[in-house]
Amino acid sequence: MNVLVYNGPGVSPDSVKHTVITLRRLLEPFYAVSTVNAKVLQTEPWAGKTSALVFPGGADLPYTKECAAVMPQIKKFVSKQGGSFIGFCAGGYFATDRVEFALGDPMLEVVGKRELKFFPGAGRGPAFHGFKYNSEAGAHAARLRLPNGEEFKTYYNGGCVFADAEKYDNVEVLAHYSEPLDVPFTEGSSKLGAAVVLCQVGKGRALLTGPHPEYVPQLLQRRHDHDYNSSIVDALMEHESARLKFMKDILTKLGLHCNNDFADRAAPSLTPLMVVALNNPEPLKKLEQNLKESDAKYENGVTILEGETDTFRIYNSFDQYDKASAELLDQEPDDVAKSILIASANDPCPSSKFTPNFDIQKYFQHLNAQTSVGSLLMYGEIITSSSALLNNNKKLLSLFPDTSMLHIGTIQVSGRGRGGNVWVNPKGVSASTACVNLPLSSPKTGRPTSIVFVQYLAMLAYCKAILGYAPGFEDIPVRIKWPNDLYAMKPDYYRDKNIRLTGKGLEGNKIPLNDIEPAFAKTSGLLVNTSFYNNSYSLLLGCGLNVSHDGPTTSLNSWVRILNQEREMFHMPLLPLVEVEKLQALYMNNLDFILKEFLDYGADRMLPEYYKLWLHTDQIVTLTDHQNTRAKLVGITKDYGLLIAKELISGTNTQFTGNIYHLQPDGNTFDIFKGLISKKVT
Repeated sequence: MNVLVYNGPGVSPDSVKHTVITLRRLLEPFYAVSTVNAKVLQTEPWAGKTSALVFPGGADLPYTKECAAVMPQIKKFVSKQGGSFIGFCAGGYFATDRVEFALGDPMLEVVGKRELKFFPGAGRGPAFHGFKYNSEAGAHAARLRLPNGEEFKTYYNGGCVFADAEKYDNVEVLAHYSEPLDVPFTEGSSKLGAAVVLCQVGKGRALLTGPHPEYVPQLLQRRHDHDYNSSIVDALMEHESARLKFMKDILTKLGLHCNNDFADRAAPSLTPLMVVALNNPEPLKKLEQNLKESDAKYENGVTILEGETDTFRIYNSFDQYDKASAELLDQEPDDVAKSILIASANDPCPSSKFTPNFDIQKYFQHLNAQTSVGSLLMYGEIITSSSALLNNNKKLLSLFPDTSMLHIGTIQVSGRGRGGNVWVNPKGVSASTACVNLPLSSPKTGRPTSIVFVQYLAMLAYCKAILGYAPGFEDIPVRIKWPNDLYAMKPDYYRDKNIRLTGKGLEGNKIPLNDIEPAFAKTSGLLVNTSFYNNSYSLLLGCGLNVSHDGPTTSLNSWVRILNQEREMFHMPLLPLVEVEKLQALYMNNLDFILKEFLDYGADRMLPEYYKLWLHTDQIVTLTDHQNTRAKLVGITKDYGLLIAKELISGTNTQFTGNIYHLQPDGNTFDIFKGLISKKVT
């Protein structure tokens, strides 16, 4: 299930960052925490796969404007569908019946009714004087008192008190401010002001806070804010364990399932990136030559390359690992200069102690000697984003020889997806980006290269790598969702339907087309970034695949274990668990071959294989922008890769009217074929 964090107009970027980091720390692997904007909430069917919708800190007025069209959906999600809403600070104001902010202050005053009304009273603030937008001037280490009498301090900056919270039957106060407040919060009572409340709203619940218990003290180093007060961070650090426990307790009370090892899940430091080429030294030589001819500077034994968004400190030997690693320790991943170590003739491969989660030699053992893409490996144990690092730093990318480099990380701390989503890829999710260059036209046929097909072919290559991993892997129930996602059957569906796969795979188990959504779950997705460079196409094929990490869907190795249970019953040899190194090498081998075939023969050569492995043969779709016309999918156009759908005669699933439509997605990432844009062509 998803936990979606709103990231749009009004949101403080810092608040999004703290919210995402804390929620991932507490909720993984049981939920996928990602960011969304108002358009996604309005156009995509998110509610059915979402446990909680989160609005972080910032300014509440822009929320009301940007999200006006989706208010009914949010209210329905909570009250009718039993979903959860979380509002931190501005998100808390946003979910009250009435906002009363800085009354009487002509520069700050915001007063008015709100539509969500999850808290039936007023959100009144700032609870403490001194607030300034985009400043630490009003920041405070607020002391909170819990119902059991315990107290701890957490970050506060402009949040509200929930006025008269005790008088509402559907409201439970989870924490009070234990200090005197600068705004009235109740009438005729000496009670403490409500800082955190849990509201029962129909079938669902809303967790609202005035302060920021989601804020991570270690990330509060505001070097450029002259109002920054280091003593606040010092005070918060003393209460860090209590903050995390409180967050776990209130999320659990909301109904979310938290992990038990959150205390050990601090944000990791980056590790150096290591560049290796064991099968063919030529790409490495070309890289070194390109680096010498670049505008990189050489200082004190280190080559320094200033990229567009990142600085790179480049070393020529793996014996500099300890020095390079020390430069990254305890530094902010997105801000620190990245360390790169390049193999040398005397030191061709790093020690396995530097790469405990990836056997580089094993990768090259399974990579065909004639395979070009992936022949140059850049690996890091902990990286920012394999895709964004290269896409945002074309100066670095241009140093690598064409169609040679594969960037792999075991853990991504700033992963990027479609729609700008950001997440942490944990261990067990293989994150990689292959760098591919294609000519404008085929050298063999002269036909223009339709690069839209590369996304299809890349996922076809990954699917073939999985199904051909070893004898018996053809039974693993993975299929391609158009255009470029990999789906695996849900184990629960497999058990509920009493399906047997061994020896038959999905070919012997036809899944009803109307069961595609409940039967399958996404286990991998592809993000393609395309640019034009040196009169050719430069493509970055970023992919994250669940190899052994089961949250929140399923993994390849889960299916290996399930199939092995079947195989034991029939006294068959057991399947080996998937090794990331071998799988990535097989992916590169297949991708290299498929792309060469595509250039020489076009899409015709590869589409039959793609159709064999996709989910949508004869799938019936409803075209909502054409009076809910029903149509059957019959293939993909060979020019722009659009879906071809034939209109069905009313009341039949096999007879056609003669009308044909071409379909394309509108950015949908949640459901299969909802929100398609269609164009009638005949």
